Amino acid sequence: GTVTRVDATYDQTVRRAIHAAAEPGSMMIQDTAWPGYHKVPELIVEGYSALYAEIDAQLGAANPPAVVVTPVGVGSLIQASIAHYRTRQSAHPSLLSVEPDNAACVLASLRAGSPVTVNTGVSSMNGLNCGTPSPTAWPMMNAGIDAAVAVTEAQAAQAVADLHALDFDAGPCGAASLAGIRVALEDGAMRNAMNIDRDSIIVLLSTESYAANPLSTY
Repeated sequence: GTVTRVDATYDQTVRRAIHAAAEPGSMMIQDTAWPGYHKVPELIVEGYSALYAEIDAQLGAANPPAVVVTPVGVGSLIQASIAHYRTRQSAHPSLLSVEPDNAACVLASLRAGSPVTVNTGVSSMNGLNCGTPSPTAWPMMNAGIDAAVAVTEAQAAQAVADLHALDFDAGPCGAASLAGIRVALEDGAMRNAMNIDRDSIIVLLSTESYAANPLSTY
């Protein structure tokens, strides 16, 4: 395939991709939705369910997670988290979303009670640098997210460095989960609301390795 780089925000790039996909022989595969384009995002969310089956298998029924931390761009991955954990009779962990502080569209939407578009800046967490929640994910996010935080570039960079010191190859998007739970743990009210204690099992979803994103800066 051919990669075309554009000097644009995520939202602007999606609109350009939609226009390009209208050409004969082209296809749009994207996890955010818009009017008339829902099936592919729904299939992507369904595909994410494999992650949670693996988590369940590795933890076992006797060790349910207390918190699951998900990096969020447009919201499709945390939509899958909600679909998995909010339809179960057993494990019912708190769900924490994490975004860059200069692209926190889900946090802004949760505060407003309806989808909000935010202006985005430059971020090393480029996979999360999205300005608008996916409309198919929003209803589930609004009902299913227990807590939401935004992290700074410095917090993400520190999380990358700490994970690399443990030989865990995480890029900024992947390390955002660690940065986000640290923010939550520093907030006493949020920590108590999620019932986190020293014995809690916390699942951090890492969505990107550094090897997969060598253009990121730290």
